[in-house]
Amino acid sequence: MVAIREEPDCGNAPRKTIVRDLVVALAVKDVDFVASLVTNDASWALVGEQHLVGGPAVVAWVSGLPSVSAVVFGSLLTHGRGASVDGVLELSDGTKMGFCHVLRFAGAGKTAKLVGVNSYVIDIGAN
Repeated sequence: MVAIREEPDCGNAPRKTIVRDLVVALAVKDVDFVASLVTNDASWALVGEQHLVGGPAVVAWVSGLPSVSAVVFGSLLTHGRGASVDGVLELSDGTKMGFCHVLRFAGAGKTAKLVGVNSYVIDIGAN
């Protein structure tokens, strides 16, 4: 089970919940949830590593992610078609990874799917 640590939110921005749930889905490797959020031609850049194109490529990447024991949320911002989220992933081996995802949705509505993501992930050490 993955521990989730976050500040309470007022609940006035439905897209914040979607972005939060995406980060949790990545942590628990919920490929079905991730697949439901991305378009078939989505572009996901893992900055400095690789560039994924298409929902199937994103799903394959998610299934190979390392085991996560905790997600610690920092900021979560949304506006119009854009969103960003940052925090720390605590991996099961004790490693900590700082992350920031910058997301673009197809539209501003709460049901719009992701068309682009830039992910920045760096090893920030253990404990």
